[in-house]
Amino acid sequence: MRRSDCSVIYPSSPVDPVELKTFSSFVELAGMHRFYCGQGMIFEPHTAFARLIAQGNTTPLGTAVNLMPLRHPVTAAMHARELAVFSKAPYVAGLGLGSRQFNEAMTGSWPASPLTYVREYATIVRDLVSGKKVDHQGRYFSVRAKLNPDLDYRVDLGLGVLRPRMTELAGELADVAISWLTPPEYCAERLLPALARGAAGRESPPRLATVVNVALDRPGRDPVELALAGLGGHLAAPHYGDTLKRAGYNVIIGDRDHNAAEIVREGLYVYGSATEIAERLSHWLRAGVTEILLNVSGVYFQHGPVEALQDLQEITDALDEQ
Repeated sequence: MRRSDCSVIYPSSPVDPVELKTFSSFVELAGMHRFYCGQGMIFEPHTAFARLIAQGNTTPLGTAVNLMPLRHPVTAAMHARELAVFSKAPYVAGLGLGSRQFNEAMTGSWPASPLTYVREYATIVRDLVSGKKVDHQGRYFSVRAKLNPDLDYRVDLGLGVLRPRMTELAGELADVAISWLTPPEYCAERLLPALARGAAGRESPPRLATVVNVALDRPGRDPVELALAGLGGHLAAPHYGDTLKRAGYNVIIGDRDHNAAEIVREGLYVYGSATEIAERLSHWLRAGVTEILLNVSGVYFQHGPVEALQDLQEITDALDEQ
């Protein structure tokens, strides 16, 4: 297993630009693949990334994922293009619909057809960042636009996926599918076949990247508490609960305490020595996942950024032994 098989997702919402730069620099110095941010509600990822680039960042960047209800697809395309141009590196524009609860909180509604909504949104973004003129009159979006002028850059479209139908759509439209809380067996048996079905007619299916939550076994740590600290919202959300049920996990929809214990018991929250964690990560690669996004959010929220970076360093060093 190589360091370049792994990336890092920033374990919090970007607030401190020095801390953000420290994590980004770690990714580059450690020889890892890419530095990601999830959706924040303090600073927008594209704003934080623009500042990071202005500080001299040269680490490849991406989002995993920005939530669609917060921005029009033309705005999403413009943000992705500007970061690719500014960074002079391929940029992964990871996008996702988010939960029903989030959509209703942000827009007052939930799409009658989530797949149609995502198809329209992703198609507009993909075509715009590809330099095409878009004339789209759809159920959810009406867009006539082109991003001028033509510039030299590369944006890879990412779509957040959990279940087979959305994953099949990603196979049709995206360059990379991005999943959270998806065990290696579920990736192999459900997500990768769905990507292949969706990609029928394409030269090859999109690559699959998955976020894997990790923490080193150290004195004073409880893995269930770490899982709750880093993933409590995910573990209470119905769409993640449904996905874990499909994967054969004994979860209770909405019961984050029970579900945290379950993902620790099953090894989906990867806790142990650095060597044990590195060996467990290799299961995702053997399943067909092409990129692992390491998430140390539990450690970050319970023990701070220094210990989170120490965990990343020791895990990364152990990858060399696999």
